[in-house]
Amino acid sequence: MRPGGGAQALTTARPGAPGEQDGLFEAPAPGATTTPPPGPGRDTASRAAGLRTTAGFEVVEEDPVASVRLIGVLPHLDRPFEYAVTPATAAAGPGMRVRVRFSGRDTEGIVLQRTARPTTDRPLAPLTRLVSDDVVVPAAMMRVCEEVATRCAGTVGDVLRLALPPRHARAEKNDRAAEESEAGAAEEAEAAQVPAEAGPPEGAQAPKTGGTEPDGARPSRPGDRYRGLSALLTRAGAPTGPVPRATITLDPADAWTEVAADAVAALDQDRGALVIAPDQRDVERLSHELTARGVAHEILAGTEGPEKRYRTFRRILRGATRVVLGNRSAAFAPVRNLALAICWDSADDLLEEPRAPYPHTRTVLQCRSHQERCALLFLAASDAVPLRALTDSGYLTRLDPEPAPLTQLRPRIVAMDEYLRDREGPSGRSRLPREALRVIRTGIQHGPVLVQVPRSGYVPAVACTFCGTRCRCPRCAGPLLLSGRTGPLQCSVCGRREDGYRCPECHRAEVRAMVIGSTRTAEELRRAFPDVPLRIAGGAHGPLEDQDVPERGIVVATPGAEPAPRGRYAAALLLDADAMLARAAYDADVESVRRWSNAIALVRSAVDGGEVLVVGTSTLPAIRHLVAHRSEVFWDRVLADRRELDLPPFTRTAEVVGAREACHAFLEAVELPDGTDVFGPVDLGDPDAPGRARAVLRLEPQRSRELADALRAGVASRSARKAPGSVRVRLDPPSVF
Repeated sequence: MRPGGGAQALTTARPGAPGEQDGLFEAPAPGATTTPPPGPGRDTASRAAGLRTTAGFEVVEEDPVASVRLIGVLPHLDRPFEYAVTPATAAAGPGMRVRVRFSGRDTEGIVLQRTARPTTDRPLAPLTRLVSDDVVVPAAMMRVCEEVATRCAGTVGDVLRLALPPRHARAEKNDRAAEESEAGAAEEAEAAQVPAEAGPPEGAQAPKTGGTEPDGARPSRPGDRYRGLSALLTRAGAPTGPVPRATITLDPADAWTEVAADAVAALDQDRGALVIAPDQRDVERLSHELTARGVAHEILAGTEGPEKRYRTFRRILRGATRVVLGNRSAAFAPVRNLALAICWDSADDLLEEPRAPYPHTRTVLQCRSHQERCALLFLAASDAVPLRALTDSGYLTRLDPEPAPLTQLRPRIVAMDEYLRDREGPSGRSRLPREALRVIRTGIQHGPVLVQVPRSGYVPAVACTFCGTRCRCPRCAGPLLLSGRTGPLQCSVCGRREDGYRCPECHRAEVRAMVIGSTRTAEELRRAFPDVPLRIAGGAHGPLEDQDVPERGIVVATPGAEPAPRGRYAAALLLDADAMLARAAYDADVESVRRWSNAIALVRSAVDGGEVLVVGTSTLPAIRHLVAHRSEVFWDRVLADRRELDLPPFTRTAEVVGAREACHAFLEAVELPDGTDVFGPVDLGDPDAPGRARAVLRLEPQRSRELADALRAGVASRSARKAPGSVRVRLDPPSVF
């Protein structure tokens, strides 16, 4: 290290770049015989290799130069840097973790390759320390991280931070000991076995491998109904030929855990599988299914502690198991010989990464399928707009089920239409009509009943009775709510109690409920069914475990918090359908259909007495889609509307959020592709963050790579210039309009 300064680490030169002197960063010619003069701190190996290093250390003779990708550096420094390999770090190889000095700090990096000569004539700093000799980032995974960074206009260092869990020394030490113990036990077991050439004993059967049973030797499975699934599993992991990628919209009678478990069990023993689900409870349900079938697997979840998570990561890394389950954080799991990647309910917002560069799990799995040639399978209870676009483009193949009686595939689904309301009388216009109480009363005689409401709480939204203006806090403009039957209005943001509220538009004091929450709904149902056990799931009440569902009781749950009892629900009631469709989002109808479909998938089929009642305006397209079976009318209308309005997926969008001046300066400096529509920037109007603005960029999807490259270059240029203010760039934001 030079006196008075930090060690220097230089990257590959770019000849001809503006502002650079010719030849300053060029490597010496291969045939050059010029050798740096010997001096203090220069060893024989470095002189023989023509390698210039900072003083005070020795280098190895074989491949003394290491190219390192740093983690956590600024965007304009997101490129490989070269360091000298010392005898203490001689074991460093591609994919291993190292520590280096960069800009005066101890920085973590990943070795990309070892070479004999550097690409620069500047002196190289040494590798400070080899963190571990585990290859934590194989070559294919590094290519995946680079592709994800390119697609999301981010940095490879940020993607590596998402892909790698923090190292835990004790977990690594314990797992190494377990690995040695397992290796010793395997050797003893192999020595005790009968030699392979002798064959099995007389009368014994050869062991069976996954995916080799004839169709007549096993019972029918739910996945057998979907034509093409067996062909996808046969092609999964093939080294040559096209890579199979498909999407399946499951019928309510087919549990996704059974279909996914069948697909995993059908793979050969040497093939790896990765299954991603949005919620940890979904992961646990699939884990129970695989355990019942005797399939060994690992769960890599973000909710685990650092030690357990790294121990699981290392077991996956060394190939101790071939099947990995997890949520969003497990999308980068280093499964050895990955042949199949499955994603359940890809439209769930839990699969959206909240950290830069904000890659969706779907994008990560697409990159892994491209780089590792693994089959890709999306499972869902309802269709999704991004999957529809990928299917129309030919990237995905849609696997439809074979025809079967409708009563065996789904419960009886009825919408509260005008005929039922008029037949019932005045109560038919209420929130809980007599028909809804009849469905509950009939259902609890045969099993549990599910009641889904859009919101938690008591009355989470109130409005003026006269003009309909939503009640908001005079101090912070947050929404006012009712927390109890006789409680006052209270702000959900600052907690202010508003006893003398008057509407700012008409100055009246009377208010009404816009949405009824789960607590108020449970209160009404307790009065109607006082002797029936009732449970609340979601919100402040927390999750309800599957085994805690009463056998003949009522479960009031918010979307996504519904428990899944073993025998399924006898009936389901979907309340406040109009309120869910009135959500302030351009995809409110699609999201409502997804939430309703997931609830319907928990109900028994009609042949077993399952029944679902939707309380809402029956003429709305989303509600009519639930009643119709596998109708394409709703999705055709949604896609036609989005195409006409230039909404995703027919355009690629990006948002730029930050300080008002910084947003304006960024948009003026960045070189956007021709034809890019720029909306804004406009002030966000957030009282908690004044002075922040947001701009939306839009471009045709065929040129999305140009938009990502331009934004990535703009962020790097802004970082190099140390421009003031903060700016966040995100491609495909979930709530763009």
